[in-house]
Amino acid sequence: MTNLPSQERRRHERYRHVLDVHTRCLLSTQTTADPPKEFDGRIQNLSNSGVCILSSYPLEPAAFVSCSFPVFDAPVSVPTLMQVRWTTKLGSNAPSYIIGFEFVG
Repeated sequence: MTNLPSQERRRHERYRHVLDVHTRCLLSTQTTADPPKEFDGRIQNLSNSGVCILSSYPLEPAAFVSCSFPVFDAPVSVPTLMQVRWTTKLGSNAPSYIIGFEFVG
C-alpha cells in the first residue's frame, strides 16, 4: 500500500480543544531573535503524545518548554515538560505561529 501525502501520519488521534496556556522557555538554541522567556499561547488540539499551540513567537525545534495547563473548575494548573518538534508561520496577524510540541516524560 502506498502512503498518500494527504494521509494522517500521527500515532495518536488529535482532539480539538481550545485552552489558554502559559509557556516558559527552558533550554534553547535561539540566538538573536530569542522569544521572551515566558509567554501565553492557545492550544488548538492535543493528543496522548503532544499538543499544538498558537503563539505570537516562533520557537526552534528541539527547544524545551514548561507549559502550565489549566484544570477546569479549579484554581490550579498542571506544569508539563514539552519539546518543540516543529514551528510554522501562519501569516502576519497575531498569533502568527503554530507550534507542535511533544510531551517529555
